[in-house]
Amino acid sequence: MMNLKRFLVGCLLLIGISGYAQERQGRGNMQNMDPAERAKNTVTRLTEQLQLEKSQQDSIYKQVLQQAQEEKIIFRNAGDDREKARSTMQASREKYSGKIKNFLNAEQAKKYDELQQQWSQRRPRQN
Repeated sequence: MMNLKRFLVGCLLLIGISGYAQERQGRGNMQNMDPAERAKNTVTRLTEQLQLEKSQQDSIYKQVLQQAQEEKIIFRNAGDDREKARSTMQASREKYSGKIKNFLNAEQAKKYDELQQQWSQRRPRQN
């Protein structure tokens, strides 16, 4: 009876660990996505949150696509130097953030700033 309890506890522990690992693995999918797919997902999310018009969607898509392509190259060229990649990608995000804001009205730009703060708080910090 005691062996059965140990077996069941071990199984539950194994299931819990594998579920946690899969959930963590799913978070990094944006980096592994094709830049066009990543840009499409980003514009879809921004459209829902900022109520973008079609012309804004098209213009922002071009900027986000360029950013995604640039960040993919940065990440690939960084090798083991994560700190360099992080600082370069942060500069890239700031550059493209300014470009995206050019296509937004004042109310959308304010909401976009709020969204960016939320995203930066959720972004994992690595030391």
